[in-house]
Amino acid sequence: MDWIWWSLGAIFVLSIGAYLFAELQAFWMRTSVTKIPGGQRFEAHSFSVDMLRRAGKVRVKARNARYSQQAREGQSAMEKSGALDVTFDALGLRIELARMVRTLNNPKPGQDATQPTGWHSLAFLATEEQAELHLDHLPTKVADQFIGFAQQIQLWIERLEHQRQARLEAEEAAKREAEEAAAAKAALKAKGKAAAMSPEEQIAQWRRVAGFTGSSSEVGLDGKGGIEWFIDLDPAGRITLHSGRQTAHTTLAGATITSLGGELELTVMDAEGQPDPHSFRVLKNMPPDVRRAWKERMEILRDSLKKSLPATT
Repeated sequence: MDWIWWSLGAIFVLSIGAYLFAELQAFWMRTSVTKIPGGQRFEAHSFSVDMLRRAGKVRVKARNARYSQQAREGQSAMEKSGALDVTFDALGLRIELARMVRTLNNPKPGQDATQPTGWHSLAFLATEEQAELHLDHLPTKVADQFIGFAQQIQLWIERLEHQRQARLEAEEAAKREAEEAAAAKAALKAKGKAAAMSPEEQIAQWRRVAGFTGSSSEVGLDGKGGIEWFIDLDPAGRITLHSGRQTAHTTLAGATITSLGGELELTVMDAEGQPDPHSFRVLKNMPPDVRRAWKERMEILRDSLKKSLPATT
């Protein structure tokens, strides 16, 4: 009869051991998602992850993890491991979950040298902070339960990033509009200032901008005391032209000089604000012999500039 009691006792002990082992396994695999102030928390046996929506942060607490951060301005590189509590900015954070593998010592011919295990690795990659947090040896069941929570975090982060991009684009557009408005205001102010100048002051300003004072010049005034046209030429072929509210500081290189009824038309390159050749009409109402002398002088200078250019093949 003793063996019967011994057998029953052994069965009882084994049953208790199996029950306790199953409970321990369930405890290790148990996870939960709960609400916390300002967000949600995923909690497992060895780690927890807080999605802090109100603060725009993600907090990770782990019993055993590896953390590294690259050197940045004012901070040296950092590496630490063990029990860690790290808070990341949500912007730029990426979560990667991967199945861990083991390498076979003697794989059979045609057999893969690596084999999946029942464990996963979890990585939090903070691209903007240049930091990483790694958790290894997560049971597959825990990893599978964390996937849904990780997807919620990534969708939330994507919305935050889209909102930031839209805000930056709006700020850039507002900045451009402000710069354009300031430029337009400055141009209007300069135009009004130029309109208030006397012809002598305006010519002096053009010469300062051009960087030279011509040895030959003529000016024609309109009926309001303003400048209708102006020509200023120096012996090197540099020229300042003004007509039709357009001014150019350029040279006679490549210029076309045409006699019209009572004036000369000069078509020059590099007119201010004009990427293409632009025409100016000057010497209006000047005597014919004066216009003829100007035309001959400018053609001679233009041709000499052309001869001085290096030959091309």
